[in-house]
Amino acid sequence: MNISRIALLAAAGLTGLTAVAPAHAADSEWSRKVSQLISANYSYPRSAQVRGEQGRVRIKIAFSGTGKVLSVDLVQSSGSAILDREAIRIPMKVASFPPPPTHANIELVYPITFRIDE
Repeated sequence: MNISRIALLAAAGLTGLTAVAPAHAADSEWSRKVSQLISANYSYPRSAQVRGEQGRVRIKIAFSGTGKVLSVDLVQSSGSAILDREAIRIPMKVASFPPPPTHANIELVYPITFRIDE
């Protein structure tokens, strides 16, 4: 069984605590950096692999204006409690995120896909 290590979806949708505005280059650059940090801390729980559990999870990460993670909430379950817990844990493993471009509190809805490639 070959586990796809790069199973994180790169696309991330921003929903702000501030007014919705058109995406700027700084916003997309910040989202890309956040995505890279999450990808670097991605891990597929062995117990889920053994059970053949796969799925897509959507989490909402709330960041402070300094880049500190304030909270991580489950938006959409994968159907696996193990994968859901790991998806919530991944952003918490990141030592620090860059501050959002606006330096204001912001939320990021991020999809994570756990997939076993056979």
